[in-house]
Amino acid sequence: MQHFDAIIIGSGQGGTPLARKLAQAGWKTAMVEKRWAGGTCINDGCTPTKAMIASARVAYEAANSNRWGIRVDGYATNLEAVVERKNKIVSSFRGGSEKRLQGENQTLFYGEASFTGRKTLQVALNKGGSELISAEHIFIDTGTWPLIPDIPGLSDISWFTSTTLLDLTTLPSHLLVLGGSYIALEFGQMFRRFGCEVTIIERSSNLLSREDDDVTSAIRKMLEGEGIRIFTEAQVQKAEQTSRHIVLSINTGGQTHTVEGSHLLIATGRAPQTAALRLDQTGVKTDAHGYILVNDKLETSEPGI
Repeated sequence: MQHFDAIIIGSGQGGTPLARKLAQAGWKTAMVEKRWAGGTCINDGCTPTKAMIASARVAYEAANSNRWGIRVDGYATNLEAVVERKNKIVSSFRGGSEKRLQGENQTLFYGEASFTGRKTLQVALNKGGSELISAEHIFIDTGTWPLIPDIPGLSDISWFTSTTLLDLTTLPSHLLVLGGSYIALEFGQMFRRFGCEVTIIERSSNLLSREDDDVTSAIRKMLEGEGIRIFTEAQVQKAEQTSRHIVLSINTGGQTHTVEGSHLLIATGRAPQTAALRLDQTGVKTDAHGYILVNDKLETSEPGI
């Protein structure tokens, strides 16, 4: 058993700077990361999507260059090159994050952590074997991952999440997007600007259902102006794969429609990554969805966590 002053689970935008600050204050600090340094933001979220959106913006300006009095005689999207550029940026940022976790008083474990007691953890190391570690202060920063809805037939077809779609290197002819919030709209607009047909299917009455009506109305008008087809108040009844298409049966306004596409992105929300932690071994309480309950100081129901 290795004992530390603090253990941080997850090297995202909360965990990494916290680990560095604690180490600089003289705390013997352990970081446990199950995949890559930097968490969602650097590897699957902000950094890669904004890198690809920058390429999509160039495509948009080329397609609409006449607005600026510039004639562009055609262009084509090389998605493989777009993804390669994105990967180089992500690799650079990831390397910087990893370097920040390797200073004095810091120990970095690559593996998956699970509680074996109130203040003890077992880390199943990615390289094989395991480590037992403990600390009086433990910080949980495991974030979320894509939430997959329960739709008949979905398990029998191929689909993408916001993580896996980032590595696609061939353009979809028609991208179907389940969901109408930030991630769904970001990817939908990006692939439309790359030259794909895009259809967005949202079960609420508005896109971005938590925003004000005037905001959602303006965004919908903008996206439809770029040629994106949008269904709201739409429930997906069934998904199936034919020899040529992914087919979704949706019900909207009391009518059933069939929507066909070449690729499907599921962007219907995020779920907390807490199941693997085995919080039942501690006093840490969660809600019905697996989110950890905290007070206004972000303390859990277990002192010190």
